[in-house]
Amino acid sequence: MGEVFVGRQPILNEKNEIFGYELLFRDSEKNYAIIKDNIEATARVILNLLVYMDFHKIIGSKKGFINVNPDMLEGDFIELLPPKHTVFEISNITKIDEYLISTCKNLKDKGYEIALDGLVYCDLISPFFDYIDYVKVSVQGSYEENDLSKTVKFLKKFDLKLIAQKVETEEDFIVAKELGFDYFQGFYFEEPQIYKDRQVSSFKLTLIKLLRSAITHEDLSKIEDIFKGNPDLSYKLLKFINSPFFYIRQNIKSIRQALSLLGYQNLQKWVLLQIFSLDWTDIKSNPLLERAVIRGRMLEVLIEKSRAPKETHEKAFITGMLSLMDTVLGKSMDEILSELKIDQEIKDAILSCKGILGAILKAIILLEKNEIKKIKAVIKDTGIGVEDVLTAEIEGIIFYENLINSY
Repeated sequence: MGEVFVGRQPILNEKNEIFGYELLFRDSEKNYAIIKDNIEATARVILNLLVYMDFHKIIGSKKGFINVNPDMLEGDFIELLPPKHTVFEISNITKIDEYLISTCKNLKDKGYEIALDGLVYCDLISPFFDYIDYVKVSVQGSYEENDLSKTVKFLKKFDLKLIAQKVETEEDFIVAKELGFDYFQGFYFEEPQIYKDRQVSSFKLTLIKLLRSAITHEDLSKIEDIFKGNPDLSYKLLKFINSPFFYIRQNIKSIRQALSLLGYQNLQKWVLLQIFSLDWTDIKSNPLLERAVIRGRMLEVLIEKSRAPKETHEKAFITGMLSLMDTVLGKSMDEILSELKIDQEIKDAILSCKGILGAILKAIILLEKNEIKKIKAVIKDTGIGVEDVLTAEIEGIIFYENLINSY
């Protein structure tokens, strides 16, 4: 099991809600990107998803985009994946013939969806589009806007959805939206510009006050008073702590009882979840919440395997989630951490990637950017390895899926 890894990158709709995931397959550090037989590699990955990882837990109710080349479509093993949630993303097409078209038609008839990536699109391949659901088009950086516009205009003639990929900058995103892309994928969506909210609501201010009280271990009676003044918040807390996520056998009937059982550390986590999900009607489609929870859980898992002293362990989850708080609040991280009276070790980790918490946080961010080769140098003094980081991502994803299913 030490060599079973998976990553995933969200694909968002025009409302910045998660529509699906491109599944990023990873092996050990040594074997990463060294694939001599694509069919064998894909078979191993699908086996891992179905047997070891639980495909449904990895993608939840979303679509899972699986990268394949045309040769892989020949194997029956790909049909082990659930049709309702699987999109086969075909790349490296050298020719479009009757066999490829009939293969795609067969998969479509069985309920699968098909995406194309990396083709030069023209009228000659128009008949192929009858069996295609999505087309990916790169909009990164140095595109020629006229060429991109022509490509989109051509593809819009067909009954399919367009995915703008490699959306790296604000310019990329604006152009893609104006051109009429249906979905968007790229590192830009972890940047602050999309999620800025400089007008902080009174309810959000209440949550920040509550978070500060949990961080400073204020007397529970004063924390209870905050809940008494916010019935909606009280209801959410009681509903959450009575959910299967906590496995508490007795029903919780009061805020004081809930606070006592939660403890300050779990209360911090819960309040952070509320802050991140506040502006979303469907929290399961919130890419920022997903990334924050996965970061927090990964830090928890990795810090326990590291050389960090015990007192650092309890700081891990909140460090991961707070590292994206500036995106949520539209304020500088310095200002936010100052308001919350955050522990100096956490501050150093978030602001400067200092200390063991900072090193592991930096490694997680590198993994999010798929810069795996840089991780080893970052964590060399922490007592963990690259494989630990990759494995922790799986645990983070499963933790997130279990958590949001408790809402």
